[in-house]
Amino acid sequence: MSLVWPAPLDARVASVLTVAEDVFAAMVDGEPGHLSPLTVARRTAPDPLHAWVDIAGEIPVRVVLSAGRRTAGLLARELAGFAPDEEVSESEVADAFGEVANMLGGNLKGMQPPGSSLGLPRVAEVPPPGKISFEVALDWRGHEIVVSVLTPTSG
Repeated sequence: MSLVWPAPLDARVASVLTVAEDVFAAMVDGEPGHLSPLTVARRTAPDPLHAWVDIAGEIPVRVVLSAGRRTAGLLARELAGFAPDEEVSESEVADAFGEVANMLGGNLKGMQPPGSSLGLPRVAEVPPPGKISFEVALDWRGHEIVVSVLTPTSG
């Protein structure tokens, strides 16, 4: 797929959705069909967690993955192949959530102009600074996850 940002909004949203579906099918679920778009973001998750990576280059972009901590924990459990009753530590949740953001960013970097580079993933309870270009709200097994694409302002 060759799409240079900033493409039309619909094309960008479709690209993020396709990348997210591919990443979740390959890394998390082992099969497609567990991630779908939400028409309206619910934004009801208490205790949010945010993971992001920066794509530096001609058009700087910050890709942010956001979900409630419980959803991030379930995602970490699936990614690591833990049993339903197995404990997942905070550091394992942060590592897994950051890795999913890293995979999303890495795939989206391929749609940036040549010479773009991917930064290291970061995870925090507070969203990173930046101006939201667009967001894609997703339903993963009944849990909301939001992928935002920002123009970085700092940090």
